[in-house]
Amino acid sequence: MSNQQQQFYRRASQQIRAGQAREAAIDLREWLQSHPADEIATSLLGSALMRSGDSEAAIRVFEQGTLDHPQSCAAFGDLGFAQFGLGHTAAAMRAFERAVQISANFYPGWCHLSALYFHTQAMHKARSAFAAAERCDPHRARFAQIEAAMQQQRFAEAERLCKSLLEQQPGYPRAAYTLAQLASQVGAFEEASRILTLALDRYPVDISLRAALVVSYEESGRYPEAVAAARTIVAINADTAAPWLILGRVLGHCGNYDECLSAYERALALAKTALEKGNVQLLLGHILKILGRHAEAIAAYRASIQAVPHNGAGWWGLADMKTYRFGDDEIATLRQLVQSQSARPEQRSQAAFALGKAQEGRGNYSQAFRWYSEGNLLRGNAHFDGKKHFAGIVQIAEAFDKKLLAQSETAEPQHQGPTPIFIVGLPRSGSTLIEQILASHSQIEGTMELAALPNLLRRITIDGGRKGASYPHSMSLFSKSELAAYGQAYLDDTSIYRSGRRFFIDKLPTNFDKVGLIHQILPQAIVIDARRHPLDCGFSCFKQHFAAGHIFSYSLQGIADYYKAYLYLMDHWDRVLPGKVLCLQYEQLVSDTETMVKKLLAHCGLTFEERCLRFFENRRSVRTASSEQVRQPIYTSALAHWKNFETQLAPLAEALGAETLSRFQNHGVQPG
Repeated sequence: MSNQQQQFYRRASQQIRAGQAREAAIDLREWLQSHPADEIATSLLGSALMRSGDSEAAIRVFEQGTLDHPQSCAAFGDLGFAQFGLGHTAAAMRAFERAVQISANFYPGWCHLSALYFHTQAMHKARSAFAAAERCDPHRARFAQIEAAMQQQRFAEAERLCKSLLEQQPGYPRAAYTLAQLASQVGAFEEASRILTLALDRYPVDISLRAALVVSYEESGRYPEAVAAARTIVAINADTAAPWLILGRVLGHCGNYDECLSAYERALALAKTALEKGNVQLLLGHILKILGRHAEAIAAYRASIQAVPHNGAGWWGLADMKTYRFGDDEIATLRQLVQSQSARPEQRSQAAFALGKAQEGRGNYSQAFRWYSEGNLLRGNAHFDGKKHFAGIVQIAEAFDKKLLAQSETAEPQHQGPTPIFIVGLPRSGSTLIEQILASHSQIEGTMELAALPNLLRRITIDGGRKGASYPHSMSLFSKSELAAYGQAYLDDTSIYRSGRRFFIDKLPTNFDKVGLIHQILPQAIVIDARRHPLDCGFSCFKQHFAAGHIFSYSLQGIADYYKAYLYLMDHWDRVLPGKVLCLQYEQLVSDTETMVKKLLAHCGLTFEERCLRFFENRRSVRTASSEQVRQPIYTSALAHWKNFETQLAPLAEALGAETLSRFQNHGVQPG
């Protein structure tokens, strides 16, 4: 290429970029009259015509370029880009197919082909084209720098490098995925979703991007979008187990258990190895238990245990059914697993909890407590700071005072949607029983432990930060209309779980610290405090392997600190919002069920229905650890159950203190 040619091409390119496309086109046509076979000038002329709005002429030029240079990947690429930009799908596809046929390393061609195939529902071709693009990816060396920065936790540098690479190659999957990961690390889930969505516009077949998008939607509480994104993953590749597992997980989070079960069954049919099948069987066991299909759940857990080595999760699945009884051989196997140094601590922990349950079922209380303690110790280095937690509770009480919660500072109860009933308290306090009773009423819909309010609180916290204050003190800065909008957002966010009754239940125990927030944004909401004797409730938490959260439950001191903080805050709500919260004592509910059920329904403004006393006939799905118990009539065997472990629970009683325990002297046997 001569120096004259280089200068001419450079000048034409500069004109096009500067918005002088028509002038450039005139010069390029003149040049081509004397250089008719100049491929670069032909490409530039087509670009100039596209920029000037004469797309038909541009297409003719690009087509002529492919005729003049039938073995040029670039010529067919130019034609493909032009046709793609004009929305001419079939023509663009033909051009790119020829381009990659000429050069298998034509990365942009494979990328565009993958997107085109995706939009025409040719998913197998779309996946193949994307795989070809991955094989000839020219940006891997640059991405290696990003990987190094991430591994060394130089996150600011990694972010800068990602943005630079995305400027050069918009939507580049690896950079977009990493940038979204960085956003998620700081809780910016909406930003992560935006980054991933932009990338998927160009790389719609990238499963990793789509799986990350599903998670970002879940983290921000956008479950309808999460389900839609998961369904797209299945549409891209329905022939392997992984997409069905993603869909099943999201459907389970939304409470769509029947379809979740179908997705897991499909995954099981597609799983290739015994290990894969065993892992899916574990998930099937969980869902079958939720659906009340007891025998099938046991069979699934046993199949999982048989297929997956060191399967503490499978053993705990059996134990968590509460009604399962372990045989001698099973107990021996559990002991081996707990003591196995080759098993992961998490699996050993779950096995230890299962072993504790097995021994408790046999009346071997001392041994049971030993294994429960071992299970908690194996939970890892999670540490609950009782003093720090209490300081946060005090902040909430100080912020949500009588003045803030006065009617003039709350939203008007004019929201579009049903009335929520919040059941709060501690885990293992009888909240599932209360939910089951309420959900048996003709006007109340049971849902599950919803993440909607914590997700909304995250958004409120961000908005408050923009006003210059942190939550909870930021709540005094919002107008009544803003508070009302948050209340409506909550109702909208929970619509996926509802089918149209006048009331619905949100049974997330940890919402006890959000009663003030609930009153401000949803003043019409009903709140019920599920309360249980602290020794019974505390021990029940201690022996429960919670899948996530509740780190206070790993030690008796943590349980005592958490329980006392809970009482402190509930006492505060009673002072500043008298009558707002109904405290329903588990022991009273069990011993005088009809009276307490009538009181409960009266608090909700509803008339008594006999079916609420026959709650155990309600076949609705129940997700919590009490799923088997609430399918039985009321029983009193759980009252003062802690007495079987009185010696071992002495530290808990001491940490709770005489003052706390004296509040429950009419609700169970006192220590000592």
